[in-house]
Amino acid sequence: AQITIVEFGDYQCEMCHMWFHNTRGAIIDNYVDTGKVNIIFVDLAFLGSDSPIAAQATHCANEQGKYWEYHSILYYKQEGIDNGWASKSMLKEYANELKLNSNQFADCIDSGKYAKNIQDSYNLAGQLMEYPSTPTFYLFNHQSGVVEKISGAQPFSVFVKTIDSML
Repeated sequence: AQITIVEFGDYQCEMCHMWFHNTRGAIIDNYVDTGKVNIIFVDLAFLGSDSPIAAQATHCANEQGKYWEYHSILYYKQEGIDNGWASKSMLKEYANELKLNSNQFADCIDSGKYAKNIQDSYNLAGQLMEYPSTPTFYLFNHQSGVVEKISGAQPFSVFVKTIDSML
């Protein structure tokens, strides 16, 4: 794809949840599925104590080829910050819903093997943004080198205007 959207998000972020449900699908349908855009999600897990473990869970799901499915289930299950929906036990339940190997997933979550990756993503966000916030999007045109930033849960029309101007 000519353009890559890098989204910095937190699974406990209400505005990320709003963007996921209101805008992301239209971007997938109109730009990703047509080969014009790729989307990369970078964990900016800082809103609560359950944020880093929720982010780690997506990487554990990725070991079984279910990253985006797990990413989606977290935004469908989201209920706020640190109120139990993203506890380790609930994260393991979501893995069962996706029919992941429960022992492999539990071992991965319990080991904390992706904790450093999540911290590294947080550090990267700190280097890119003066005041890290979620969601924040960077759009990169690989041909022209143009980079645009979109902050917040903007509507599809904002992304259309920005993407189309970059194509």
